[in-house]
Amino acid sequence: MTEFNAKLLGAGEAQENSGNKAWWENNPMTYDWDKGLGEPALSAGYFYAIDQIFGEGHSLINNPRWPQGGILERFVPYQDFSGKDVLEIGCGAGLVSSHIALAGARLHAVDLTNRAIEMTRKRFELAGLAGDIRQMDAERLEFDDESMDYVVSWGVIHHFGNMSAVLDEIHRVLRPGGRAYIMVYNRNSLRYQVYCRLWLGVMKLKLLSMSLEQVAGSITDGHIARHLDTVGFGALARRFSSVSYSFSDEKTTIMKYLFGIGAPFKPLYRLTLPFERWLASKWGWYLEAVLTK
Repeated sequence: MTEFNAKLLGAGEAQENSGNKAWWENNPMTYDWDKGLGEPALSAGYFYAIDQIFGEGHSLINNPRWPQGGILERFVPYQDFSGKDVLEIGCGAGLVSSHIALAGARLHAVDLTNRAIEMTRKRFELAGLAGDIRQMDAERLEFDDESMDYVVSWGVIHHFGNMSAVLDEIHRVLRPGGRAYIMVYNRNSLRYQVYCRLWLGVMKLKLLSMSLEQVAGSITDGHIARHLDTVGFGALARRFSSVSYSFSDEKTTIMKYLFGIGAPFKPLYRLTLPFERWLASKWGWYLEAVLTK
């Protein structure tokens, strides 16, 4: 195990989630930061607009049929959810939760913040969907042992103070043979190793005054935000019988992470998409893990 991963197992346990909760209450995950949508109106039109942003942004690999297909359909097995108890940890604005409910699952959605619960409940009300939606700390889930068939958590648990506790709780609530679908940030990604380390750290001289983790954190959401490799994640998920991995990214892999350039060159993305998909599948920012109890 690397020195970083050894520290990771214990470092989170000393951090409080109070600052984490406050950060996310003030910065709900709606993916509309630079789109000019303004304060969330919690209308059907607003939810539709932010869903389009997420869908397009994740269409490089995970939404291959977008806009006809579903959200994260390559990774999340909605087809298996009908009649099953499915827990989403970190429901945010309720996008993935709504797709889980539409798949016929008995949805249980939790989030650390009251703001996220308000948004998800409003989305479900507008869409006529049903679900058990509650404010809850995933380090201490209020569900019985072996009460869930599946757990889904996209880009959430790396923001918690104690990642090991969250994964232990996921293991506890899953039924034998149950599976969890988890995404965390990839420490071996082009974003981390090329864009943060070489472009921002070396070329922009940020490593003179910041650690690499601080450089990565400066362009990443959250009061706490970690990047893990498969070794570090595997250590956290040690209680599970098996863990398999895949990788993906948003549609900025080559232009931004390799060359440090972005929006002005977006017209070139179409020409580079096949190569970008290959890069993302090997060194994408998203480390996706399927854990079986």
